[in-house]
Amino acid sequence: MEGEKHNDRLHNANEKPNVPKAKAKKQKLNGTLIHEVESLNLDVPDEIMQRIESDATQSEQKPKISMGELNKALMAIAPEYKGKMRFSIIFACIGELFGFATYFFSAYAAGWLIKNAGGNITAFDGLLKYALLAICSLILYFIFTGVSTTISHKVSFSILSKLRQTLFEKLKKIPMGYLIDNPVGKIKVIIMDRVSDMEDWVAHLMPELPSKLMHPILCIVIIFCLDWRIGLSIFVPVPIAFIGMATMMYKYRSRMAVWLSSYANVADRSTEYVRGIPVIKAFVQDKLSYGKFSDAVKFYHFSTMKWWRQSWFGKALMTAAMMSPQLASMPLAFYLYGNGEIEIQTLLLALVLPITILPQAYTIIMSFELFQMASNTWVSIQELLDLPIQKRPDSEERVNLNNNKGIRFDSVSFSYYDGVQVLNNISFETKPGEVTALVGPSGGGKSTIAKLLAGFWDQTEGSIYLGGVDTREISFKQLAEEISFVSQDNFLFDVSLRDNIRLGNPNASEAEIIAASKAAHCHEFIMNLPDGYDTKAGEAGGALSGGERQRITLARAMLKPASTIILDEATAYADPENEALIQEAISELVKEKNLVMVAHRLNTIKQAHQIILIDKGKIIARGTHEELLKEPLYAGLWKQYLGEE
Repeated sequence: MEGEKHNDRLHNANEKPNVPKAKAKKQKLNGTLIHEVESLNLDVPDEIMQRIESDATQSEQKPKISMGELNKALMAIAPEYKGKMRFSIIFACIGELFGFATYFFSAYAAGWLIKNAGGNITAFDGLLKYALLAICSLILYFIFTGVSTTISHKVSFSILSKLRQTLFEKLKKIPMGYLIDNPVGKIKVIIMDRVSDMEDWVAHLMPELPSKLMHPILCIVIIFCLDWRIGLSIFVPVPIAFIGMATMMYKYRSRMAVWLSSYANVADRSTEYVRGIPVIKAFVQDKLSYGKFSDAVKFYHFSTMKWWRQSWFGKALMTAAMMSPQLASMPLAFYLYGNGEIEIQTLLLALVLPITILPQAYTIIMSFELFQMASNTWVSIQELLDLPIQKRPDSEERVNLNNNKGIRFDSVSFSYYDGVQVLNNISFETKPGEVTALVGPSGGGKSTIAKLLAGFWDQTEGSIYLGGVDTREISFKQLAEEISFVSQDNFLFDVSLRDNIRLGNPNASEAEIIAASKAAHCHEFIMNLPDGYDTKAGEAGGALSGGERQRITLARAMLKPASTIILDEATAYADPENEALIQEAISELVKEKNLVMVAHRLNTIKQAHQIILIDKGKIIARGTHEELLKEPLYAGLWKQYLGEE
C-alpha cells in the first residue's frame, strides 16, 4: 500500500548515519505522531502523509496554547472589542445565576405543595412568593442570556472579519515565496474555512464557558451545604465519564492530523480540478484528473468515518455517565428523607440540582473537544500571522530618487526558505533610457532578479539600488509607483478592459487609455469585441486569449507613469508580427526610463544596450549581442533559437 511504502521510506531515512542534529530533532518531534498515524491502520496516501509530517513539525516546534492564550490571541486581533466581550461574559454569568435561582425557587414551591397535600392548606403567600420568584428569575435568565448571546455574536463576526482583513493585509507584506510555495487551496482554507471554524469558539465558548463552569460549582456547593453525603454521591459517575472521555480522546492528535490534512487535500484537489478543466478536456485527461479528485474525496470521507467510529463508544459512555449524576444521589436522598434526616426541600433540591448540572457539564466537556479543534485551527492561522514580513518605511514616507541614476545590484545573493541559493554575488548597473536584457538557460535566476528588483522578495545579501536609493528604504507604495512589472503569467480582473488598463493610472483619460492600447497593439481587437472597451475580461482574464491578455497588461504597464519597466517574458504569447510592433512601441516609451527584460526569444533583445548572461545564479558574461556571440553559452542559445541545434 502507498502508506506502507511511505512508512518504509520513512524508516529507511531514519537509519541513515550522520543525521544532523536539527534533522534528528525534527524526526524525533514527528516520531510520536507518525507512529500514531501508522497505528490507525489507515491506507494514508503519500501526499497526505507528507502534509501530516510538515504540519506536525510546525505544530511541535510551537509551544502548546492554553484556552486563556487562545482567547488572548483572538482578542489581540481586535482589542477594541475587549470591553464588549467582558460585558457578554458578565451578562452570561448573571443570566446563569438567575437560571440557577429558577430551579431553587421551583423546588421550594414544589415543597410547599407537597407539605400541603394532606388537605390542611395554609395561606398561599409562600407558594405565590416562590412561584413569582421562579418566574421572574426565568425571565431575567432569558433577558441576560439573550443580551449576552447578541453581544458575543456581534463581537464574533467583527473579530473574524478583522482577522480575515489582517490575513489579507499580511499577504501583501510577506515575501512572494510563501504564495508560490503554498497551493491556493491551502491559503483559501486558512483565510475562509479555518477562520469560520473559530466562530463557535468566539461566539459561544468564550462568553458562555465561565457561566457554564459557575453553574455546576454553585450546585455542588449548595448540595454540600444541604448535606455533605449527597454532595459526595454526585461524583460517583465521574470516573465513568472520564473513562469515556479518555476513550474518545485516544490518539486524538493523530486522528485530527489525518482529518485536517485530508480536508486540505480535498480543497487543493478541487481547486486544481476546476482550474484545470480546459486542459483536462483538451488532452482527454478527465479520468486521471477526476480520479485524483475522487480519491481525495473518498479518503476524506474514509478518515472522517474512521475517526467517528473510533469515538462513538467513548462518546456514548461519557454521555451516559453525564446524564446520570443522580445515579447514587437519588437513592441516597430518598433514604435520608425516609429516615427523617433531611427536609422535603432538601430532598427536592437533591433530586433537581444534579439534573441541572447535565447541560452545563456536557457543554464543558465538549468544549474541551472544541478547544482541541480550535487550537489546531489556530495553529495554521498563527503560522500565517507569524510569517516574517518585508520591512519597509511607512507608505506616507517618500524618498527622493535621482532620475539620472538607474538600477544597481551590488553583490546580491538570494536563498529561499529551504536554504537553496538561487543567486550568488550578482552585480550590475543600468542607465536610464537604456535597455538591459537578462538571458540564460531556464532556472538560472533571471526571473528571480526581476522579482527582487520589484520587491517581491528581499535579497539574502547585498543591496539593490533604484535612483541611488536602497530599495529597502523605499516604501512599498512608492516602489510600486516607480516600477511597472509585466510577467509572462499575466492576470486580469473580471472587470471591463478599460478598467483593467486604467489600473496602470487610475486618473488616466479615455484618450490616454486608447493611446496606450494602440501602442500595445490591442486597440484594434478591443474595438472588434461586441462591447469594445466595456467588454469584461472574465475570471483571471479567461475571456481573452493568452496573446490578448499579454497585450492588455502591456497597455496597462505603458499607461503607468513609472520610472522603471520590468518585462519578464512579457511578449511570450505575442505573434511575431505584433511582437515586433510591441518592441518598437516599448522602445519609444522607455525614453529616460529603466527597462529590464527577461527573454528567451533572443531576437527581441538583439538591440539591447546591455545583455547579461545568467547561469546557475551567477553572471557569466555581459555585453552587446555581437560581443556575446563570442561566449560559447550565449552562442549556443542563439543557435538554438535559430534552429541550428
